[in-house]
Amino acid sequence: MRIRAIVGIAVVLFLPLLCPAQQGSLSLEQALDLARQRAPVILTARDRIEEVRGRLLGAAMRFRDNPVIEGAAGQRSSEGGATVDADFSISQTFELGGRRTARIAGAQADIERETASSENATRLLLRDVAAVFLSSLAVRESLRSLEAASTLAADLLTVAERRFQAGDVPILDVNLARIVAARARSELLATEAEQTSVLGDLRVLLGMTATEPLAIRGELQESKQYDLDALQARALDRADLRALAAEIRQAEADLRLGRGLAKPEIGVGVGYEREEGANVALGRLAITLPVFSRGQELRATSMARATRLTRELEFGRRAVTVEIRSAFDTYQRQIRAVEELERGALPNLEENRLLAQRSYEEGEIGIGDLLFFQREGIETQLLYVNRLLEAALAGIELDFRSGAF
Repeated sequence: MRIRAIVGIAVVLFLPLLCPAQQGSLSLEQALDLARQRAPVILTARDRIEEVRGRLLGAAMRFRDNPVIEGAAGQRSSEGGATVDADFSISQTFELGGRRTARIAGAQADIERETASSENATRLLLRDVAAVFLSSLAVRESLRSLEAASTLAADLLTVAERRFQAGDVPILDVNLARIVAARARSELLATEAEQTSVLGDLRVLLGMTATEPLAIRGELQESKQYDLDALQARALDRADLRALAAEIRQAEADLRLGRGLAKPEIGVGVGYEREEGANVALGRLAITLPVFSRGQELRATSMARATRLTRELEFGRRAVTVEIRSAFDTYQRQIRAVEELERGALPNLEENRLLAQRSYEEGEIGIGDLLFFQREGIETQLLYVNRLLEAALAGIELDFRSGAF
């Protein structure tokens, strides 16, 4: 009963996560969630965090060096006979200058840096997943337009053949209609190949196998409203900037460690000696004098590294404001480009197509005029899909630059 209960709880908890992949139909948000759970790039980035935690375990040890036990024994020969002499001692070295504290601070900063780097890797991957997902939506929309174009081309060929049989048009119309139909089918097949390629890229990013079913759902016509000030404020806490800040703290900790190396080390111990039959208890003291090696290299490299990283962080924060403003303006203009087509072009496409088709069937216009109207309609539809994709990608880029992922 307990096993059944555990299984039931597991099903309730994980079924929402497994169902989209099993059913093979993903929305954009589900694709992003799936990437967070199983994408190889994200999983390996998280593994690196555990690697650097080992440094903290070593830095947190109270004593960096292990106790040293030494001993010696031998026979002393003299005129009075032979005696056994022995020497035994145990000692422990102590660091001064706050070296342990500096190592702990450096290890903690290293963990923070790797954590932020992992979050940044997640941010980069999710941007790629979203871009590929939106591209696959755009290919799907293009396929719909091209399927309609292929159907129109086939209908045109039928009409041209019928009118040729009736003696209304020359064989030139039939040949031209065949060429148009073949081109439409070829374009449709090429776009289907592109869809296969894009979905394959999505599988790789999501860590899916080749046999797992995958289909997408969603629309490109989803526009968002953004607050520029809120975006810029959020971007200052972006993962890549936090990683730089953590690297600066790590360099500062190494600098403190280098300064600590200029302090002496003290070794304290106790010993026992037996010499010429006499027992002697000893206290031992050893001082390592930092005369030659004083942490010069570590101090110099850490100081230079901290200076460089501080400059990089300053430039990075300055660039964030420019990035957000540019991405925000780009998104707004892309949305206006979409709206221009929606207002001025799309409402008349179907009406023009029907009028041109009827005019050709009644002999009022030639096949060249009909093909012009059809081609303009299809190219406008494909342009509209492309504008929708560019606007959606501009929104994803704005989210990415602001650190939303």
